[in-house]
Parts: sequence; structure tokens; C-alpha cells
Amino acid sequence: MNPARIVFPGFWFGKSDFAQAEELAKRGVGGFCVYGGSAKETKRFIERVREASIYDHLLICADIEEDLSEIIKDAPALPSNAQLGAQNTSDNVYRKGLVSARLARSIGIDWLLAPVVDIGYQSPTFGENPIAVARLSGDYAAGVANGGALNCIKYFPGINGILKTLTQMEDAEFVPYKHMFRRADAIMPSDMVFSNIDASNRAMMSEKIVRELLKKRLNYKGCVISAPLFKSQIKHEAVAALKMIQCGVEMIMAPKDPLPIIETIEKEYHKGHIVDEVIHAISNLELFTSKVVSSTAPIFPIKEALAQIKDFE
Repeated sequence: MNPARIVFPGFWFGKSDFAQAEELAKRGVGGFCVYGGSAKETKRFIERVREASIYDHLLICADIEEDLSEIIKDAPALPSNAQLGAQNTSDNVYRKGLVSARLARSIGIDWLLAPVVDIGYQSPTFGENPIAVARLSGDYAAGVANGGALNCIKYFPGINGILKTLTQMEDAEFVPYKHMFRRADAIMPSDMVFSNIDASNRAMMSEKIVRELLKKRLNYKGCVISAPLFKSQIKHEAVAALKMIQCGVEMIMAPKDPLPIIETIEKEYHKGHIVDEVIHAISNLELFTSKVVSSTAPIFPIKEALAQIKDFE
């Protein structure tokens, strides 16, 4: 049982070091979040770290909100979630998930950290109506699954609920999450502070939000992963990561510096402090790996997968 497996370093093309990524793969990280390469560059990187990895299959994540053009520089943009939500057509939302997953798998990416299910006009989601967002998010997730990839809904508990009571959030912000519990491979909490629930901690570092609200009150039984740490401007990532794990977050995504986090997790694990948390997280990782490896969805050549994106109407 290697506790490093619950860490997913980021890899930024043109900035990160390939040799260091290979060393992290040998060290036993569970996967990588990739940023800024072309489809072919990203595919070559994934092949390289998978060759170096100590596992049979290394999970690769796409940290997106709308589509793969955010992280793959030659991937065409798709219609926004807001546009598709305004059309209110399930077929197009399903197709967006499907072609996104197909392009991801053609490159070697297993896990789309999408869709956003927060409601409101300022969010890259499918609209402002909780029921419509829930339904369309389910259509997107179905497309992703049939394309052979994993999904992740985000950013719990929902940005538009930041000034509401929990009762008000039950009738709005929580609706898409509860609807998606059985379809979601994972949930990503927000990195913002919701002072109406816990004024002292970011959502992903809050016992009240992750363990008490999401897992106990709302009865979510699935996997919880962190928001990408590099986006959160956290000064002491290792301390923050340990706190997240203790709060019920199972995987640490895209830190600026993964080594101190790995060392801290290993140290606490070997002291016997976070053994159950690490075992549970790795169990989920093995389930995810089995799900993508055993998928019968066809894997297209990159050129063909890109063509399907371009043909989207």
C-alpha cells in the first residue's frame, strides 16, 4: 500500500520537467493532471510516465470546466455548457460528453474533471434551474461514460449558495449534486470559504462541509478529490493536503510541489494516523482503474477523435 498513490501532480508543458515526472511515477503517484500540450505531445508524455510507473495503469486527468481546449492546445472548443443549457437539448449535451471522452481516451486521458454542476449565470454550468442542471449534467455524464472516461462533478457546495442558509441550499445548490450522486465518479469541493457553513476553512479543507455536510447530511458515499492546489494559492500545501485527507478528501490534485506532500502523507501513514483514509482512497483508485481499463468503448486515433469534435453542431 503506497500512500503516494493518492497524489496527482500537475504537468505543465513547456514548464515542467519530464525526468522529474518520471521519478514521481516511479515513486508511486496515482496519476497526473496535464496542462498545455498538443494532443500528440500529451499522448507521448502519458506513454512515457506510464512506462515509468510502478502500476499497471496510471490515471491521467483533464482539469477542465467546458472542454479539452482548455488543456490541449490543438483541441477545438465545443459549445459552452451555458449555450447547450439554453437549447435544453439532452442529445447535444450527451454528445458533448461523448466526443470529449473520445478525444481524451485517444490521447490517453482517463478522467475528465467535469462537469460543473453549480447553478447560476456566473458558473460554467448548464443554467440556473437546479432541475435542468441536474438532468443535463446526467446527460453529459452518460456521454462521458459511454466514451470510456471517468467524470467528476464540482464545485461543492455550490458558489451561488455562499450567502444562503443550508435550507435554501437544499432547494437549489444541492439538487444537482444529490441527483448526480450515483452517476458521479467523484465530487470536487470548492477552494472558497463558505462563511455561512464554516468561516474558518476553504470548503475542501472543512470537516463541516466535506464530512458532516456532504458525507453525513447528504449521504454521499463516493469519492471526494481536492480542487487543483496550484490554483488555490495555498502557501503550505503539505499541511493543507494532510488537513484535507483528515476531513475526508481522498485524492490531492495538481499541487505546485508534490514531493513535500508525498513525504508528509507517507510519514503520517507510517505513524498509523491516516491508514484508513489512504486504504479507502486507494480502493477507489483501483476501482477507477478497473473501470477505464475494462471499458469496451472504442478508442479512436487522435485525428479521428479531433474530427468528431470539429463536426459537433
